[in-house]
Amino acid sequence: MEITFSQAQGRVPVTVMRLTGDFDYMSADAFDAEAKKAVQNGAKNFLIDLSGVPFMSSVGLRSLYALYDMVHPAKSEQEQKAVHQGVTSGTYKAPHLKLLKPTDRVYESMKFVGLDLYVDVYFDEPEALAAFTQ
Repeated sequence: MEITFSQAQGRVPVTVMRLTGDFDYMSADAFDAEAKKAVQNGAKNFLIDLSGVPFMSSVGLRSLYALYDMVHPAKSEQEQKAVHQGVTSGTYKAPHLKLLKPTDRVYESMKFVGLDLYVDVYFDEPEALAAFTQ
């Protein structure tokens, strides 16, 4: 899988990661390392462009969740409970991670595991960039 980075400016700065190729056990380590490096270098908001990803395995889904964890670190037990209740009720969406243009197959996998319950999925890049507010 090829990973390219760019910076975009919505209401706040956004790091855009564009992925091309299968997102599976062969590519997940590279994604994890690049995402971790970006966070360590100060990136806070991520838009992951999945339009070039024809297949995503459970390992790829786990890598997206790991990035979610990096940019939404566990807080107090009370805050964790509030997030859980928000996900359950459909009122919580991750403020620092958004996904862009997943292929049909990838989108179905994301919905199957419930990733779309707490991470917004967009099909229009300007709309996705405008959704970052923090």
